[in-house]
Amino acid sequence: MIQDKWLICPRCGRGKVLKLNPGTRAKDLTVFCKVCGQESIIDIDECLCLSACAT
Repeated sequence: MIQDKWLICPRCGRGKVLKLNPGTRAKDLTVFCKVCGQESIIDIDECLCLSACAT
């Protein structure tokens, strides 16, 4: 889930775990949520970033 160019924690849906730019790409990236204390492995592809980060 993306909100205001931030990737939101896929587990709790409350914490911001990564700021995204239009060129952001990732495969098997581990992110940590400070709110719930859990790690998640995510993939970020081109169309996800371009639609969410377009201004």
